[in-house]
Amino acid sequence: MVRAGDSEATGLEVPTIPAGVATRVGEVRFAIGEHGEARLLLPLAAGDDTQGTIEAPALRISVSQFVAAGRYTRFLDLTCLESDLEVVFCEVADEIVERIRSGSGCVAAATSTIEDFRALLLRASRARVEIGPIAGLVGELFVLNRLLDRSPSAWTAWCGPLGDRHDFRTGDHALEVKTTTKAGNTEITVSSIEQMAEPTGGALHLLHLTLEPASGGLLTVSALTRAATAKADEENGIHDRLAALGCSDKDAPEWNAHAFRYEDQSLFEVGRGFPRLTPAMFPHGSAPAGVFGVVYRIDLVAAASFRRDADALTSLEKELASCP
Repeated sequence: MVRAGDSEATGLEVPTIPAGVATRVGEVRFAIGEHGEARLLLPLAAGDDTQGTIEAPALRISVSQFVAAGRYTRFLDLTCLESDLEVVFCEVADEIVERIRSGSGCVAAATSTIEDFRALLLRASRARVEIGPIAGLVGELFVLNRLLDRSPSAWTAWCGPLGDRHDFRTGDHALEVKTTTKAGNTEITVSSIEQMAEPTGGALHLLHLTLEPASGGLLTVSALTRAATAKADEENGIHDRLAALGCSDKDAPEWNAHAFRYEDQSLFEVGRGFPRLTPAMFPHGSAPAGVFGVVYRIDLVAAASFRRDADALTSLEKELASCP
């Protein structure tokens, strides 16, 4: 209601509406912050001590002072800092209001409620996502958008997030995408001995993308996902794949902490003689017993003879986009 402009003309410096409960020094009010954040204002008496108020990462707690009815009134000011936790914040606000209605003081009601909800509010302390995984996802979304330019159902070829050993696959054609963030870097990391093995009876290609970090760059998880879902005939399939990669929100700050610009690309046809490890290179077609989680690096300089031209990439994209 406050965001819709239904605030009261109270003389306060921020838009507010009453929460339906009052103390001896004034009404508890719902409000919004400078950027539309959900806010709760709890009126404070002269002797109220707020020093022990518990904080949480998703919550900013401060004391604000506004002019109301010609006099200054202090408020314990609670502001939700994470939009995806606003539902939790609303529950916190409702509980605080109910405890005040039942006779608790504003500070005591806020402190006890925040303590009760602290586990949920701590979800805002998200793990920082390193630039490598972000660049890797941006690279896959970059390729996905090119396939969707050819067919709105091409998102089904993006099967790596669902457990396939290759990032993209249609029938006998598979594509592994490796992204680097440094121009001239020819080394890639392979995360298993199966990753560089061709599909049975099929062909495997490796696309090496160079995406340089750039402030204000157009290539971000958010922008590329938005573009992909606009092209796809089923956007939920894309969101499911993002979630499988740990990105449940395309606009999450941690997944959009870095932006990129396209710099270069190289396509390689992976086959006999390509520098790699595969199960076929081991006795019995698998790594020795007790050996698992094999990770190794390839210098693509040694794969120069396997490099293919732009026409080969166009042909491959047509094949991958031809999925039913």
